[in-house]
Amino acid sequence: MSTTSTSCAIVTCTQIPYVFCYCCSKNLCLDHLSNHTALVNSQSKSSIDQIKRINFDKLIANDRLKLEKWRDDSLKKIHRYYEKKCDELDEFYAQKSLHQQQELTDTKFQTTILDIQQNGIPIHIRSLPIDNNLITFGELKTQEFDIINLSSPIKTYNISKSSGIGMATNNQSLLIDQNPDVILFNQDSIVTEQFTWKYGSIRDMCWSFGLNSFIIITEMNKTYLINENTLSIDCIEPMMNQLWMSCTCSNSLLYLLSLSNAVVEFNLLPTLSYDRRWDQPDTCKKHETIKDISCNEDTLALVIISYSTKMAHLILRSLTTFDLLFSIRLDMIVHSSYQLPIRCCPFKNHQWLVSEANTSRLFYIGKNGKLQGTLKYDQQPYNAILFGSRILVIRTETTINFHEL
Repeated sequence: MSTTSTSCAIVTCTQIPYVFCYCCSKNLCLDHLSNHTALVNSQSKSSIDQIKRINFDKLIANDRLKLEKWRDDSLKKIHRYYEKKCDELDEFYAQKSLHQQQELTDTKFQTTILDIQQNGIPIHIRSLPIDNNLITFGELKTQEFDIINLSSPIKTYNISKSSGIGMATNNQSLLIDQNPDVILFNQDSIVTEQFTWKYGSIRDMCWSFGLNSFIIITEMNKTYLINENTLSIDCIEPMMNQLWMSCTCSNSLLYLLSLSNAVVEFNLLPTLSYDRRWDQPDTCKKHETIKDISCNEDTLALVIISYSTKMAHLILRSLTTFDLLFSIRLDMIVHSSYQLPIRCCPFKNHQWLVSEANTSRLFYIGKNGKLQGTLKYDQQPYNAILFGSRILVIRTETTINFHEL
């Protein structure tokens, strides 16, 4: 029970720590130990649930299709080579016959004819070598992503202009707001469910692994849960009577952004309960506004703009201490009449993507807070989200674009 600090890891707690968590390298007092244990158990359960949701049969079937395509392509190449050699063989015999007709008086001719009749034309055929390393199976390798090389959409889904900008994913399904409906896509970018939404305009949505449900916040100051399997819709009682602008989840914790630029933390398990709250100037300066928030494991990203300085930043904070991890200025000019969305989403390997509709640009930011690249998108990107590990979904005013990475 040795400790390495004089206070509990919970920033607002001043009690003496009695327990050291080797999983998280944190010192905890007895009061916060049970909450921390429940959180760790919830995170473990979430990871197990994610593994259970992986459809290995589908993955194997998809990879078998790749092998079958390779086989078919290889057979086509062999067939084309065979046809080419058949034509060359016909041409060889034709040339040989013509040449020998011109040498009818040659004493060697009779011997050649007899040899051809008995043995045919010599054909030298080598067996086709198959390199056993043509196809290999191994560990997934991390490939460097370059936003400049973003491919054209593999599929585009048209939406109405009156829709919102909400999108959320659990890596198996993608939920979007398509006024007056909400729509679910599978990993093949195919609509699997579509039903009418009757509970007010949607401001934002996210996925909770802890609840195994989508969370939707509306302009009516209400929050709803949509179960992916049953599609049941349950309303959570109004929370603190505030107008929520954005939402994001980290395992069993829900974070809501208020109109007053406050970030409020709720514990979702075992029941919904208020946990912590951060206000200005901890969230942003007095003259600044938070446009979006997004979680990635134990970090929280905030897109912050300033109408007075006309600048925008992406801020990354620790969810444990709310300490600043990095801040990067985004190369955009903020106008007082600024209305179009600026959104951020977690990307691969703890990186981030910011979509900015006013200048139609995407900002790709590394885990160290350095700008990795920018891309001028051909439409105004209202929102973006990583769907699984291979698809980047970009929402515009009238389309949902699926890009393969």
